Amino acid sequence: YSAQQTLDYVQSLYEKKLTTYPRTDSCYITDDDEEMLEELTEELESFLDITPADVDEAVPRTRRTVNREKVTDHHAILPTRSMLHADLDALPKGEQNVLKLIIARTLMAVSKPFRYLETLLTTECAGEEFTAKGKEVLEEGWKAVERKVLADILNRKQELTALPNAAENECGILNAELKEGQTSPPKHFTEDLLLHAMETASADSMPEGVERQGIGTPATRATTIEKLVQKGFLERKGNKKTKVLLPTDKGKALITVMPEEIQSPEMTADWETKLLQIEHGEMEPSEFMTEINTMITELVKNTEMKKGANALMKSKIIGVCPNCGKPVVEREKGWFCENRECRFVLWKDNAFFKRLGKRLDAHVADKLLRDGRVRLKDCKSAKGKTYNATVLLSCEADGRSKFSLEFEGGC
Repeated sequence: YSAQQTLDYVQSLYEKKLTTYPRTDSCYITDDDEEMLEELTEELESFLDITPADVDEAVPRTRRTVNREKVTDHHAILPTRSMLHADLDALPKGEQNVLKLIIARTLMAVSKPFRYLETLLTTECAGEEFTAKGKEVLEEGWKAVERKVLADILNRKQELTALPNAAENECGILNAELKEGQTSPPKHFTEDLLLHAMETASADSMPEGVERQGIGTPATRATTIEKLVQKGFLERKGNKKTKVLLPTDKGKALITVMPEEIQSPEMTADWETKLLQIEHGEMEPSEFMTEINTMITELVKNTEMKKGANALMKSKIIGVCPNCGKPVVEREKGWFCENRECRFVLWKDNAFFKRLGKRLDAHVADKLLRDGRVRLKDCKSAKGKTYNATVLLSCEADGRSKFSLEFEGGC
């Protein structure tokens, strides 16, 4: 699910009183909620028929989830007792899956640790050291809970590689080969990675004690990503299982012309520092607002930014010029040949298409450049009658575009 879908699902669960308040970035609860969490845990284990592992009675298993300093306005998302008596099968599939994740994470947080033994084997050949690692599970702990609650969602089983017992000088060389490779660039952002990056952006520059950190809030980050996709600055690509977020030409153009100060999360850090100074009486609110007004005024005056953005955003190549063979790019008023000496252009405000009661849009321009023709339905004649016809594209002797009609059943 996308970040916005997930937020919508958990908001719906909250409105149905199946989970607690969703718009939080805290993973902890306060001391006041610890007793409630212990009782809820026992009821969830009974509800799911999970046998709790032996725990140290001297230290409550919920203790590791308590951290008042890391709880801001709201504690971590938890299932409610109302959920235990609800008809969960009646929920939409997406809400069921998100609710299962919340239940699983709640129980995993109070379960025993996942313990394993890791073996590191170091060998030496021709003065070079080579290493191999192996793992052996000692105690499944919270992974057992994860597997039981999320079995139908995870659909995967990770096998750990165990190394054989080996004493010193027992290893020999079976074969050797030389492999050439290249370093890999950083992976593209998935939505969860981007959300984490937004949350931690400029964290090192933030002063101690600020209320907000990073870019946006838990309530706005998913919406911000969705808006960037809807506005055409980002696009999702990938398969059904994993989708990455990639900038579009429009997005790249915007970043190219946008002032550096707006792009940087350092601006948020600077504002938060000054808001903290205002809170402590070290800065006047009017001084802070004057700085903001001055910055906005300067940005509004910078008309070249908008002009540059329009130029970059409209230079998308959509085909090849039928007159000279150079690329045809989209601009504000039409699709132009990049060759300055060529006169070929497809005007968006096109008189020929207007007479047909049609509009020359990007789809029509693409078809004309690719196939030299485009079939149109329900064209209008001068007498108001409708007909179907094919528009043919050719060029005048001087390179200008020329259109003609081919009617169905003959010319």
